[in-house]
Amino acid sequence: MSTTLHRDEELDAASAEPRRRGRRLVWPAVGVVLIGGAAAGAWYWQQRSPGEPAPEAAGAVATAEVTLGSIASTETWEGTLGHGSAFTVFAPVSGTITRLAAEGGAVERGTALYHVDEQPVTVLIGLIPMYRDLGPGDSGVDVEQLEANLVALGYDGFTADDEYTGNTADAVAEWQEDIGAAETGAVAGSDVVFLPEAGRVDSVHAGVGGVVQPGSAVLDLTGSDQVVSLEVEVDDRDLVAVGTAVTIGLAGGQEVAGTVTSAAAVAAEPTDDGGAGAGAAQTGAADAVTEVDVALAEPVAAELIGSPADVTVPVDERVDVLLVPVNALLALSEGGYGLEVVHDDGTTSVVAVETGLFADGRVEVAGDGIAEGTVVGVAGR
Repeated sequence: MSTTLHRDEELDAASAEPRRRGRRLVWPAVGVVLIGGAAAGAWYWQQRSPGEPAPEAAGAVATAEVTLGSIASTETWEGTLGHGSAFTVFAPVSGTITRLAAEGGAVERGTALYHVDEQPVTVLIGLIPMYRDLGPGDSGVDVEQLEANLVALGYDGFTADDEYTGNTADAVAEWQEDIGAAETGAVAGSDVVFLPEAGRVDSVHAGVGGVVQPGSAVLDLTGSDQVVSLEVEVDDRDLVAVGTAVTIGLAGGQEVAGTVTSAAAVAAEPTDDGGAGAGAAQTGAADAVTEVDVALAEPVAAELIGSPADVTVPVDERVDVLLVPVNALLALSEGGYGLEVVHDDGTTSVVAVETGLFADGRVEVAGDGIAEGTVVGVAGR
């Protein structure tokens, strides 16, 4: 029984699903070949089966060689280059801002973020928030964290443990004198802000001379490392697990390596339902997204901060396989794909092949007689 052969306008195996939030599938577009002699550059395949020689072409056949190599598929998401998620510092007491750290300034252990009525609010490094006042007689891991910071700042004369003693109070008073704070020997919850690590001032919400109340936003802090932040659908979270190596494409074509440092599922931003009751927030479990941060392996120009960045993740890879251009594939009417093999004498025949991975305009193939160096036809006769 004869078989009709033609090149599909779009190969099923290379078709992409609808675009997801911030996601671009890296699949090649397949060349379109028209059926019918009236179309310029059109192809017309006679009725025949795989393995049957094709009639000699009237003109030259565009060809390519089967190559041996590696192929990898990827997925790409769009993000923004910045310094990661911001942490907002709120005023714990009322008063007037008399000094304020500059936007973009470095923040490290001992940095005064701002002064309220000339009393400094100082950064210390630690994971436990300052949730209570500390003074002689107190004990706990928060005391140990405070004392570790005093040691790191160069103060001594006490044992760095979980007990706030009179010697600790003496060291605290000395520290308070040095930073211009009231020398009480005790540390109020409003005196310090504990951060997990050093960072930078991302933005300020108050100004010198402004009056703040408890709970007023004063400034935002971020890490100092350059980070690409993006959103990924929850179904794709396994592709961006913490520790995943990625490639980051920046404005101007620059590429740098990166590593996923955090990936957390959160509720998506509420949306307007657009119907009756418009303005009401519409959200639910199905609207959850995964917020991802990717750290750059090396810093890039500061002027790129805030610009779009593409994050590309390898999904699959084949090594030492036979490869042809995607537009060398022929769709067989009985199903599957074939290649037009061009023989040394110029004649051609169609060989059925199994396809594997599609990526970067190429496809993995395997079939009888198909080997490295085999010459095959491609779209473009």
